[in-house]
Amino acid sequence: MREIGLGFGSNVGDKVDNVRRAIARVFAGPEFEFVVASSIWRTAPWGYLDQDWFANACAVGRTSLTPEDALTFTQSVEEELGREQTFRWGPRVIDVDILYLGETRLSSERLIIPHKEMMNRAFVLAPLAEVRPDLVFDDRSVREAAEAMGEQGFSRLAPPWRPDQG
Repeated sequence: MREIGLGFGSNVGDKVDNVRRAIARVFAGPEFEFVVASSIWRTAPWGYLDQDWFANACAVGRTSLTPEDALTFTQSVEEELGREQTFRWGPRVIDVDILYLGETRLSSERLIIPHKEMMNRAFVLAPLAEVRPDLVFDDRSVREAAEAMGEQGFSRLAPPWRPDQG
């Protein structure tokens, strides 16, 4: 079993509920064992700016899945919850990203672990720093990277999801 860090985001419909449902679904079965989740944050859009604000959170679990199987599983959760392909950085009902998987370093056409932009995105760093501030990637801690970025007007929308919430 290795620790896996996941990022969740939504900016269509009931954003907070979409994030909660995605976290609940990811940890409902045997694929991932729940460890901790961050608060759900209200964040500004990134990449494509002409769209509604996002709800973002991070969750940490444990898994024995391979990176490819973990990706297949997280993509199946997105599809199950109604994600449709649009355009890069466009609106989405739910997005589930693999941020890291233990000490795995992988770069393929389908997947890069650790997530190549994680340390450059405040909407990932703020919630991740809440639950794993001492993680280090490329000689930089998540806490240091989050502090350098600041919250960029982000605010906490909801408390962390817990397994007893369903």
